[in-house]
Amino acid sequence: MWRIAMVGVFLVLLQAQDHPSIEIGEDRLLSAGGPALPLAESQLSANPKNAKHLLVGVIQFGPPDGNNRTCVAWVSFDGGQRWTRSALPVQGCFDPWGVILQDGSAIMVMGGQVKDREDNLFLLRSADGGRTWPETPLGFGSHHDHPMVITQGNQVYVASGGGVRNSFNQHRSSVSVSHSGDDGRAFGPPTEVIASNLAYQAEGPVLLSDGTLVVGFHDYHWQHGDKWLVRPRSWLIRSSDEGRTFSEPLLISESCESRGGWPSMAVDGKDRLFWLCIADKFNGVLVQRSDDRGESWSEPLRLNHSQTARSFTPSISVNKEGVIGVSWYEIHDNSCFDVYFTASLVS
Repeated sequence: MWRIAMVGVFLVLLQAQDHPSIEIGEDRLLSAGGPALPLAESQLSANPKNAKHLLVGVIQFGPPDGNNRTCVAWVSFDGGQRWTRSALPVQGCFDPWGVILQDGSAIMVMGGQVKDREDNLFLLRSADGGRTWPETPLGFGSHHDHPMVITQGNQVYVASGGGVRNSFNQHRSSVSVSHSGDDGRAFGPPTEVIASNLAYQAEGPVLLSDGTLVVGFHDYHWQHGDKWLVRPRSWLIRSSDEGRTFSEPLLISESCESRGGWPSMAVDGKDRLFWLCIADKFNGVLVQRSDDRGESWSEPLRLNHSQTARSFTPSISVNKEGVIGVSWYEIHDNSCFDVYFTASLVS
């Protein structure tokens, strides 16, 4: 049985006189204490008030045929030196996503199945920051994909790609958003935003300084059949009332390849938005910026230099000093993925 080694690279962004510096720690294998099983789709989050408190969610592939998927969470309280592993009670697990709240509690969302439940999107809340998790997850209904969770203060939002029936009983893709005002203990009914008759997927939710929720999405093919769009597009919608209602879709980009891994969005302390995606034919990593809350966007800026490598799975984040960090995968010789990271000290 093969095994994916989950490697942690810890980046400490320090204020040094007039500009931050970057210190890179040693690689560390998180999964050394667990079973020798394949792992995939890892996601890392940090405590906004304590950078040493880290949470990782990942899919684990188990016997008998390697397709028995479960999700696993690791938590560290010393900046990644030591990790505690927890198995999560969802079968057929996919797309795990975690967040640590300001009070130190932790939340994981994921797709999958639980016996005798019709839901396929679940949430688990750990009051002790990820040391222990409940056995019974909260369900969010069916027809969800790519769940994500974000938080600001005691406000928590779960966003995902959804599927609903319109007033003519026609199936439509949707952007599904659920809100909690009590640190993720309870959620109101979801808001389902139907943007068009195309197939699309929710991406990169962020919260602006005034609490405005911004959710990205990208369309890629017609709702029925496998006919892909000539030019996939990236959009966003905004809500100023805790996800009850949303704006019309605002165009972000027509430069993104929809099959190279989900695009990623981040926001800095001045409410500037950053959109990261893979270029057409997987040839390039592109970033765009908006200074007006998503109304208009800069031209795409290419970050990688290889003209022949295929790029995948972009991710972007901004720290409190305004340093923008970007990572992605590249394939150069069809034998393995190389992981790249770059940072912008001036946004």
